[in-house]
Parts: sequence; structure tokens; C-alpha cells
Amino acid sequence: MFRKLLIGITLLTLLLSACGTGPAPTASPAEIPPTAVPPSEEPATFTPTPVPPTETIVPTATPENQIFRDDFTGTLQPGWRWENEKPDRWKVTSDGWLQIIGEDPSLLGGEAQSNLLWRDLPEGDFMITIHLKTVPDSNFQQATIYIYQDLKNYIAINRGYCGPCSTGGNGIYMEYAINGQGNAYMTPFTATDLYLRLESKEKTISGYYATSPDQWQRLGRFGNYFVFKNVGLGVTNADRQGASNSDLVGLFDYFEIASP
Repeated sequence: MFRKLLIGITLLTLLLSACGTGPAPTASPAEIPPTAVPPSEEPATFTPTPVPPTETIVPTATPENQIFRDDFTGTLQPGWRWENEKPDRWKVTSDGWLQIIGEDPSLLGGEAQSNLLWRDLPEGDFMITIHLKTVPDSNFQQATIYIYQDLKNYIAINRGYCGPCSTGGNGIYMEYAINGQGNAYMTPFTATDLYLRLESKEKTISGYYATSPDQWQRLGRFGNYFVFKNVGLGVTNADRQGASNSDLVGLFDYFEIASP
């Protein structure tokens, strides 16, 4: 038997010498590397799939109705402007959220609120949407979207806290004033993760909220009597007496303006 094995090895050596050996194959740079498996798990069976060299990867198209969007990744998109900026109280986090820490002065209280972030509104109808995380726990903390002209003409929808209000604390609030005359809508709400939207369509402005981006509930609506020019974001403790011991933190995941 040993003699047969020796003859087999000799024949294999002669065949390799006659045919030659080519260079080792080079892995395609487009191949997908196998996924690492922790030592405590069974290795997964994985076959790398090469991408044909002629394939072109097309970026995801911008939605047709999107006018502007900022996902707060790295730096702010062009077009924003700060009012009363305090750089030590805002930042874009490493995981892509705009963080604003509130102070006591409030825009809607006629005061110089810090770190108001503004941009111009487009002409015509529009729909403004944000994804927000915040935990208000004191009167009258608010993380807000503003459509604003001056103290007599504005719309604001926010996640806030209002102990004296009929909702009794945590809620979503929509406040507005047109030529100095205003009103407010409110609904109880305790979740810390939500979506807010203001929509201007056919001379009517509506405010919406949702806990997921496809389950909108309308909070209020009213006639739009003139064209607003600015939209902004802000966070405030709205506490003239300084009674609150905490500063509200608002985290904005994205801001989008689209056509309705």
C-alpha cells in the first residue's frame, strides 16, 4: 500500500510540473467581507457575493415634494441663522441630533430667548416636520417649532409642561396670535419621543403630532391671515421667576420642509 501511495504522489508532482501553477487569485475589491461572529456563537455560513464591475450604485432620490431637510449630521445645513446664540448651550451630537439646552427667557414672553435657530420659509404652501425627544417636567418648559413674524403674529407648536393648564402638566400645545389676537390648543401627552408638524395649505394652518411618522393626529387649525417669513426651532424654560431647578434639553433628530 505504501508503494501505491508513493507512486500516486510522484504522478501528481509530474502533472503539476507539466501544467505549471498560476498566480494566486486576487479577491475583488467589491466582494463583501464575511461578518465576524462572536466566539461564543456558531460560525454563520456566508458566501461573499461579488458585485459586477458594470453595476452603478444610484443614490436614493430626494423625495419629489421635499424643499429642505437637515438631519443634523456633523454640521448644520446652509441657510440657518442663530439669534442670541450661546455656543456652549447647543451642539450637534455624535449620533446625529441637534441638542439645545433651554434658558429662562422666552420668545413668546417677549424676552430675548437664547439659541433660536431660524431659516426662511418658502413661498406658497408648506409642511414643516420635526422628530423630537424631550422631557419637560417644570412650568413652562417648551421645545418648539415657531412660524414667526413678531410678538403679535406667530404660530408655535411644542412639547411642553403647564401645571396651571387644563391638561394638568405634560402635553402638546399649539399657540398662535394674529394681529395680537390669539388662542391655544392643547392635549395631554407624556411620551418623550414624538413628531410635530405645522402645515400651511390653502390659507389654513394646521398643527399635528404623532408617535410614529405615519400616524398623525390634528391638534388645531385656523385661518392664515398673512404670509409668514420665518420658521425656527427653540428650547426654553420660560421661567421668569427662575423657580425651576432644571434646564430643559431638546433633541432634534431632523427638520424638514416639504410641499403638502
